[in-house]
Amino acid sequence: MSLLLPPRALAEEKGTVWTWPAPVVAAAFDAAGHLAFGLGDGTVRLASPGEREAVAVPAHRGAVLALTPDLGDGFLSGGDDGRLLRVAPDGAVAEIAEVPGRWISAVDAAPVTGRRLAVAGSEVLVFDADGAPVTRLQGSAGLDGAAFDPRGRRIAAAHYGGVTVWSPRKRAWAAKLYAWQGAHLAVIWHPRSRFVVSAMQEKALHAWRLSDGVHMQMPGYPTKPRSLAWADGGKALLTSGSEGVVSWRFAGRDGPMGGTASESGWARGVPITRVAAHPQLPVAAAGAKDGFVALMPLDGSGYVPVLRPNGAAVEALAFSPDGRWLAAGDAGGRATLVDLQP
Repeated sequence: MSLLLPPRALAEEKGTVWTWPAPVVAAAFDAAGHLAFGLGDGTVRLASPGEREAVAVPAHRGAVLALTPDLGDGFLSGGDDGRLLRVAPDGAVAEIAEVPGRWISAVDAAPVTGRRLAVAGSEVLVFDADGAPVTRLQGSAGLDGAAFDPRGRRIAAAHYGGVTVWSPRKRAWAAKLYAWQGAHLAVIWHPRSRFVVSAMQEKALHAWRLSDGVHMQMPGYPTKPRSLAWADGGKALLTSGSEGVVSWRFAGRDGPMGGTASESGWARGVPITRVAAHPQLPVAAAGAKDGFVALMPLDGSGYVPVLRPNGAAVEALAFSPDGRWLAAGDAGGRATLVDLQP
């Protein structure tokens, strides 16, 4: 497919915009193309591409903190009420777990193995496709983001002092620490499991090559790079944290070792807060601290405005699996669904 690139903001031409009374903290498409937004008031809003109505699903007693596609269809939602929920495309809610007194700060699902995870305090809780507990992995202080590897077997978790990778064994899960001083806030696996990369409180990234544990410092950000996305089949890692989209090359065995990042986008003096990579085209989406959203080719040849600034930081960006739709949400409660098909 190709992208329609009009001179006006794209949402004004082919978008649906909702305004809700709470911050939009997450957006996700499931494998079937259903869309969900997670809000700071504990609701999950379900929206179907092409439809103007969105269904409000009461989910959490407090804020939604994490939202991701579930196994098959539907969504996993974690909240500051300590509940891990499955929200079906029709709005039905099923509780998988409740951990009183702790937040569910990160969630993930692995369709290959039929497993789910949730970060609760200093633990990673693992469940099977039926919601039955599989294991509880004790993490370190400051445990934050966690994710399954592309095969759905190993789990990486970011925390103070580095990243821990757990691998399942017959009797127990083996843990390996990839250490680096500082607070690690998020983690992402390379699409072919060659590297793990963390985003740090110290305005930097850190990467480890898993074959031998060689590590790589990736500094120089003016703000914390909390949003990470793989592009070009895993040859480029896109991040927030600067005024443009920062791209690190991961081609070859050494990844970004010895190299420098490139930056593309615009020079507006406003940091980018969220990035997303188109699933088919060499195109990125970026959202800024003032609410501006744009599409841009990865070759840095310009950008196309999607949403005009409204003063509220973009907190959520997601492409549909087929690449036709882009969803965005911000801290002011604005949510947008844009049709990218000509």
